[in-house]
Amino acid sequence: MQDVLTVLENAGFERLPKPLTVVGTEFDFEAAARGTNTSHDLVLVATEEVPLRRLQRLVAGLARSLDLAASRRPVSLVHLGGISASDRIELERYARVLGIASATPNIEEIEEAVAVLLPLKLPNADLVHGSDPINEVMAVLGPLKATSERVALVKAAADGTDAVREALRRYMNAGAGWSDEVEDQDE
Repeated sequence: MQDVLTVLENAGFERLPKPLTVVGTEFDFEAAARGTNTSHDLVLVATEEVPLRRLQRLVAGLARSLDLAASRRPVSLVHLGGISASDRIELERYARVLGIASATPNIEEIEEAVAVLLPLKLPNADLVHGSDPINEVMAVLGPLKATSERVALVKAAADGTDAVREALRRYMNAGAGWSDEVEDQDE
């Protein structure tokens, strides 16, 4: 359970004191944390040590208290250990349930279970080696294969499929010796 709180705290959550107090009512959850900055979630942590009927009553009571307080904070319950489908459905009436099958999970299992609560880890922009796709195609073609016709086709790609079709039509017409001009047929 401490590892769950550590993962949450590392993501910017604040550990709440026990017992959790909402609108003057105390709720004896094993642990709780609230989001700060960008997250507004109230996260409850429970283990198999709490009987599921008691846990259901606690979560339902907390949901009612939050409603009375006009709280807009979403509630998530991280449950360590197995939980039956019917018990999970009952708990999901009041909170998002993030189950972890193991009673003693490792950090990776915890991070996977609570991923929806954690900020996205985006790659560092300096480490991304992407460039303009047209330039990449031209680099693959190389200077010997980059004829003016191929360059025109690749550049047309920036304007979409219709532009590529038109450039390809012109290329094929030129190869066949056809002109784009319409001839007057005076009879």
